[in-house]
Amino acid sequence: MSLTTSRTLSRFAWSLVAVFGSTALLLAPQTSFADNAAPAAPAAPAAPAAPAPAKKPAKKMAMPKKHPAKPRFKGLSFAGTVVATDLSASPQTIVVSRGRGKKEIVFGGALTAHTTIVKGRKHVRPSAIKTGEKVVVHYKKAMGTLVVTGIWIR
Repeated sequence: MSLTTSRTLSRFAWSLVAVFGSTALLLAPQTSFADNAAPAAPAAPAAPAAPAPAKKPAKKMAMPKKHPAKPRFKGLSFAGTVVATDLSASPQTIVVSRGRGKKEIVFGGALTAHTTIVKGRKHVRPSAIKTGEKVVVHYKKAMGTLVVTGIWIR
């Protein structure tokens, strides 16, 4: 017997089973389950229950934060005070220094067209950097020079 013939017979057999089953359900007498039990007698009033002892408040479990903190900048960075900026030079430069005890550390780097300068949450131009402002400078080493990738003015 071929596959298509056996499929056709199988489908026909299942449809006959479905027809006989639905007909049997329609012709079968409907039965209902009646509650023949007598109604329950009203219960006697119960004695008042003793008050439950006071429970200690449960300690609150530490919930995990919904939004984990963003990862901080992991590259090279330098925080200090702006000593000088030279925007007319090519390349534009910035000099930042910070004092550490008796030593003073000076950083000088080149600004590019891709340098991001942020004051608070706003992007600003390099002309917004004033001498004496506290800044954080992000930089990278490229071809023997320090290239500033971002400046955050506090």
